[in-house]
Amino acid sequence: IILLTKMMLLGGLIFFIRSIQGKDLLEYNFIKRLMKSKLYPKILQIPTLIFFGFILYFFFFGPLSYAENPGSILAWTLWWPIVPLTFILLGRIWCLICPLPIIGDFIQKFAHPTRKPGKFLIKYGIWITDGIFIAITLFDRLYGMVDTPWLSGLIFLFILAGAIIISLRYERRTFCKHLCFLGGVAGNYSMLSSLTIESKDKSVCNTCHVKACYFGSAKADPCPYFNVIPTKQGMRNCTLCANCIKNCPHDNISFRVRAIASELWSHAKVSFSESFFAKLMVGIVIIQNLGMLAIWSGLQNTVMSWGVSEKIAITILYFTAIAIPLILMTLSSYISNKLQSTPHSTATNFAAFGYAFIPIDVAGHIAHNLFHLIAEGKSVLGAFIGLVTGRVTMEGSIASSSFITTLQYALIIIGSAGTLYVAYKIARAKEQSATKALKILLPHALLLFIIIAINVYLFALPMAHRGH
Repeated sequence: IILLTKMMLLGGLIFFIRSIQGKDLLEYNFIKRLMKSKLYPKILQIPTLIFFGFILYFFFFGPLSYAENPGSILAWTLWWPIVPLTFILLGRIWCLICPLPIIGDFIQKFAHPTRKPGKFLIKYGIWITDGIFIAITLFDRLYGMVDTPWLSGLIFLFILAGAIIISLRYERRTFCKHLCFLGGVAGNYSMLSSLTIESKDKSVCNTCHVKACYFGSAKADPCPYFNVIPTKQGMRNCTLCANCIKNCPHDNISFRVRAIASELWSHAKVSFSESFFAKLMVGIVIIQNLGMLAIWSGLQNTVMSWGVSEKIAITILYFTAIAIPLILMTLSSYISNKLQSTPHSTATNFAAFGYAFIPIDVAGHIAHNLFHLIAEGKSVLGAFIGLVTGRVTMEGSIASSSFITTLQYALIIIGSAGTLYVAYKIARAKEQSATKALKILLPHALLLFIIIAINVYLFALPMAHRGH
């Protein structure tokens, strides 16, 4: 009954989004007044900053055990599973209220940096982001960062230091756009968003000499992500800060509802680095799932029998789990490219179809962390109480294990269907006929079924709770 209710609510949400698709939400007076208000986005940023201040405090001064630490539970059991949902529904709005750049924004009011990100950051920033993301997730595997509150706190401070240093040297949110590992995830996931900000009439923008959307005005700061509205591409680099809405002297900005995931096949520019990040996430989600299962220790012991240490064994398993999907994806791209009417290169095919794997990435991310959110759900309530008492004294699941598994399967099915649909749309854009499109789609579809089978198998196995 609960599952049916949730599916009905999800179906109702999708129906509602479709019913208002193409609608400019700024036509609703309440939304327009909110977006143009000086209180927005401060009304979201200040509570988040205070909330994460509590979390950081408990990372260092709370109980050493994950299961008793309010900060750890609120960060990893509550926030980490929920934040991908915000990307789907509201794009990069988390990046708008994230406490790290808020501190950087505050520092910039006094430092006034004028340096813009150069060619190196623009071209290679996302590869640095990939490396940081790999390093942090591997660090968690090796040293139990998530299960160790003070280690979580150190990583948080490390990222904060990076945000402050970059904010002192470069203007606007250069760190968030080019170097933040969560920003890389947010950018890819936000391409699923059902919201978009764009110009109403590009001819008005073309004759505008003020370009207040980029340079700012007395009403609001300039776009933190260096966007010029008429040339802005999708929502990958938009946080819904509404500065452009406030600044536009012609009131020529629209805030529209679009089809979920439509940006994945309609974007004008394909980026190999963005696609690589999307495909990289497939392996990372798999290794994160493996690390919570009993078979993980067996795999670890097998590798250690080769005469290597535990940490070396974990590192080998980690990079193997990442490398195998990437190798298979390269192979499927090679075959798909050969099947095209006009072949280009394996790299071009890899880049184009990489975006299709974002829905299964999001589904796998949510499905994995959903276990913690539901199976440890009572501890979340205990964590909120613990903000006052200093310790979490509640634990337990809020639903049966069969319900959690069913929900995980449902998410994987939805994500897989999304990936197949997006891949078909990408293939259809490459070929004139549906038959030819299905032909070049086939290698990627077969690979997707392998990924589905792996995820289904992993979610069928009993997972371990955090901190136990």
